[in-house]
Amino acid sequence: MILTFNNGYPDYIGYRQAFVGNGTGPASYVTGGDPTTLQNSRRLIDIIFPALTPSGNYFLVPYPAAVGERQAWTVKWLYAKSSLGTLFSEVTSGTNLSAETPEMAGFCGQY
Repeated sequence: MILTFNNGYPDYIGYRQAFVGNGTGPASYVTGGDPTTLQNSRRLIDIIFPALTPSGNYFLVPYPAAVGERQAWTVKWLYAKSSLGTLFSEVTSGTNLSAETPEMAGFCGQY
Protein backbone atom coordinates (compact mmCIF):
# COMPACT_ATOMS: atom_id res chain seq x y z
CA MET A 1 0.00 0.00 0.00
CA ILE A 2 1.24 3.46 -0.85
CA LEU A 3 0.00 6.14 1.54
CA THR A 4 -0.89 9.37 -0.25
CA PHE A 5 -0.51 12.41 2.00
CA ASN A 6 -3.62 14.36 2.92
CA ASN A 7 -3.61 18.07 2.11
CA GLY A 8 -1.20 19.95 4.40
CA TYR A 9 1.00 16.94 5.19
CA PRO A 10 3.69 16.15 6.00
CA ASP A 11 4.17 18.84 8.60
CA TYR A 12 7.53 19.53 10.25
CA ILE A 13 8.04 18.99 13.97
CA GLY A 14 11.67 19.91 14.51
CA TYR A 15 13.66 17.76 12.09
CA ARG A 16 10.96 15.08 11.78
CA GLN A 17 7.66 15.18 9.93
CA ALA A 18 4.17 14.15 11.00
CA PHE A 19 1.93 12.73 8.29
CA VAL A 20 -1.64 11.65 7.68
CA GLY A 21 -2.42 9.80 4.50
CA ASN A 22 -4.66 7.24 2.93
CA GLY A 23 -4.16 4.23 0.72
CA THR A 24 -6.03 1.40 -0.92
CA GLY A 25 -6.03 -2.19 0.29
CA PRO A 26 -4.56 -4.92 -1.92
CA ALA A 27 -6.72 -6.72 -4.49
CA SER A 28 -5.37 -10.03 -3.14
CA TYR A 29 -4.05 -9.92 0.42
CA VAL A 30 -0.96 -12.01 1.17
CA THR A 31 -0.69 -13.52 4.66
CA GLY A 32 2.11 -11.81 6.53
CA GLY A 33 1.13 -8.29 5.60
CA ASP A 34 0.91 -5.53 3.05
CA PRO A 35 4.23 -3.70 2.38
CA THR A 36 3.58 -0.01 3.06
CA THR A 37 5.42 3.07 1.81
CA LEU A 38 4.83 6.79 1.44
CA GLN A 39 4.03 8.54 -1.85
CA ASN A 40 7.37 10.37 -1.75
CA SER A 41 10.20 7.83 -1.85
CA ARG A 42 12.61 10.34 -0.25
CA ARG A 43 10.56 10.20 2.96
CA LEU A 44 11.07 7.09 5.05
CA ILE A 45 8.71 5.97 7.79
CA ASP A 46 9.81 6.26 11.42
CA ILE A 47 6.53 4.87 12.77
CA ILE A 48 2.95 4.28 11.65
CA PHE A 49 0.09 4.17 14.15
CA PRO A 50 -2.50 1.36 14.14
CA ALA A 51 -5.81 2.24 12.47
CA LEU A 52 -9.35 1.05 11.86
CA THR A 53 -10.74 1.20 8.32
CA PRO A 54 -13.64 3.64 7.76
CA SER A 55 -15.94 0.64 7.15
CA GLY A 56 -15.05 -0.68 10.60
CA ASN A 57 -14.29 -4.09 9.09
CA TYR A 58 -10.52 -4.23 9.62
CA PHE A 59 -7.80 -3.21 12.06
CA LEU A 60 -4.44 -2.32 10.54
CA VAL A 61 -1.40 -3.15 12.63
CA PRO A 62 1.91 -1.82 11.26
CA TYR A 63 5.31 -3.29 12.09
CA PRO A 64 8.90 -2.58 10.96
CA ALA A 65 11.29 -5.09 9.40
CA ALA A 66 13.80 -4.40 12.21
CA VAL A 67 14.68 -1.87 14.89
CA GLY A 68 16.32 1.36 13.77
CA GLU A 69 16.02 4.03 11.13
CA ARG A 70 15.23 3.50 7.45
CA GLN A 71 13.31 0.27 7.97
CA ALA A 72 10.70 -1.20 5.64
CA TRP A 73 7.17 -1.27 7.06
CA THR A 74 4.38 -3.79 6.63
CA VAL A 75 0.74 -3.56 7.69
CA LYS A 76 -1.16 -6.64 8.84
CA TRP A 77 -4.89 -6.55 8.20
CA LEU A 78 -6.94 -8.09 11.04
CA TYR A 79 -10.67 -8.78 11.23
CA ALA A 80 -12.49 -6.17 13.33
CA LYS A 81 -15.90 -7.87 13.00
CA SER A 82 -16.55 -11.47 13.95
CA SER A 83 -19.01 -11.76 11.05
CA LEU A 84 -16.03 -11.56 8.64
CA GLY A 85 -13.68 -13.95 10.44
CA THR A 86 -12.20 -14.70 13.85
CA LEU A 87 -11.94 -11.36 15.66
CA PHE A 88 -8.36 -9.95 15.66
CA SER A 89 -7.04 -12.76 13.44
CA GLU A 90 -5.18 -11.99 10.24
CA VAL A 91 -7.23 -11.69 7.08
CA THR A 92 -7.20 -14.80 4.90
CA SER A 93 -4.79 -14.88 1.94
CA GLY A 94 -6.46 -13.89 -1.31
CA THR A 95 -9.04 -11.60 0.33
CA ASN A 96 -9.87 -8.63 -1.89
CA LEU A 97 -9.37 -5.47 0.19
CA SER A 98 -9.28 -3.01 -2.72
CA ALA A 99 -12.57 -1.39 -1.65
CA GLU A 100 -11.01 -0.44 1.70
CA THR A 101 -9.29 2.97 1.93
CA PRO A 102 -7.68 3.26 5.35
CA GLU A 103 -6.34 6.52 6.70
CA MET A 104 -3.12 6.23 8.66
CA ALA A 105 -0.80 8.59 10.52
CA GLY A 106 2.74 8.53 11.77
CA PHE A 107 6.14 10.17 11.63
CA CYS A 108 8.63 10.17 8.79
CA GLY A 109 11.96 11.65 7.84
CA GLN A 110 13.68 12.79 4.69
CA TYR A 111 16.99 11.12 3.86
